[in-house]
Amino acid sequence: MHLNTDILAKLTPEFIQRYNKPGPRYTSYPTIPNWKNGYFKEELSKYLILAGTHKREFSLYIHLPFCQRLCTFCGCNQYITNNPKIVKDYMQSLHNELAWVANQLGGKRSLRQLHLGGGTPTYLSLAQLQSLWQSITENFDLTPDPELAIEIHPGVTEWAQLDWLASVGFKRLSLGVQDLNPEVQRAINRFQTAEQTWGILRKSRELGFQSINLDLVYGLPKQTNEHFAETLAAVIENRPERLAIYSFAYIPGRFRTHKRAIREEDLPSSTQKLQLYLQTIQAFSRAGYQMIGMDHYAVPEDELAKALINHSLHRNFMGYTTLKGLSQLGVGMSAISDFGDGYFQNEKNLSRYMEAWLHNRPVPVVHQELDKDDLLRREIIDSLMCHGYLKIMTIEERFGIDFSEYFMDVLDRLKPMVFEGLISYTKDELRVEPIGQIFIRNIVMIFDSYIDRNFTQYSKTI
Repeated sequence: MHLNTDILAKLTPEFIQRYNKPGPRYTSYPTIPNWKNGYFKEELSKYLILAGTHKREFSLYIHLPFCQRLCTFCGCNQYITNNPKIVKDYMQSLHNELAWVANQLGGKRSLRQLHLGGGTPTYLSLAQLQSLWQSITENFDLTPDPELAIEIHPGVTEWAQLDWLASVGFKRLSLGVQDLNPEVQRAINRFQTAEQTWGILRKSRELGFQSINLDLVYGLPKQTNEHFAETLAAVIENRPERLAIYSFAYIPGRFRTHKRAIREEDLPSSTQKLQLYLQTIQAFSRAGYQMIGMDHYAVPEDELAKALINHSLHRNFMGYTTLKGLSQLGVGMSAISDFGDGYFQNEKNLSRYMEAWLHNRPVPVVHQELDKDDLLRREIIDSLMCHGYLKIMTIEERFGIDFSEYFMDVLDRLKPMVFEGLISYTKDELRVEPIGQIFIRNIVMIFDSYIDRNFTQYSKTI
């Protein structure tokens, strides 16, 4: 994105406030608050059996929720413990769930993509990681060149863990950084030195990891433009292949740690927060990174940047990804499975999840089956968020609709955004303009037929 003076001049406090409203991040559509609650073992079994019949390759996400310390900004489903029995029981639960999923698929199926997330996956000992790997490879075959990725915390990751991960084929690491400034770290109860972060990055490169991602967060308490610039400069100097730059979602009504541990007066104002975001865009654009969607960046030679060019970019629960069309299998507490036309989410409570799986009783508790309208809107939202444009004729041919007639009310509500230069619209194409990319969540919200039902559950878009 090129931020010229005309774009910057439009971003007045009044303009920002007009669009600074709660909205989803659209890692799914419909979004999770709209899914049905219940008990969906039979439904999940049917989806898995069908997927095993028709799909040759899968993506697997495993949720490892444990952390040594609670980062108070975090909205992930994590669990703080030093109790080894809890971890042991959870690992057995994962083993049981993996075996059940493979059985429903009809035996060992091929994994094209594996992501270990959390929590802090490297909270586990090397022996526990090896045991988990054994469970995975007992139940799935790996494709010849699988994409294996893991999230790590530089403050707790041991080099022996990195050595082993590299030895079994992991090529992607995602390092949580957030902000290197000590005052900001104290405000969010996260402590890792720059030496720890860059030491892990250098070691990973020595071991042959090909794509290293850093997570940063803007809008955190105590953040200033001056100090965040120092973090950005250090990141650019070390040049990770990928970057994810997330807006801090301050939702005290939803997360107790936000209400208890973060003072609202310590947070940047919406105008200051946008300045931090623009500062990030400019810094990484000048450094040669390609902006991917609303919150990712990649060096031009990285697979994520290539996926943007060849139109294979996709957005799911892990953010932007290079592999579109794979069924995603979610294993572990709160993990989500995405079959393209149906979602399932596991039990989010650790005790209830383990109680079920230690006794081999599947407990998917949230489910959404997508109808034709859901699939249509999902495709539109995904296209706009991934590529910044929508080919009208392609949508009309694929879904058998007249776009202008089907979305008459949507196009009417988009008119103010056309007038303000956020988007452009012709009979052939809907395109997000450079300034519109800043407000992409606001744009795609207009296509969301569910948005008014759970409006207050989301973070603000800026």
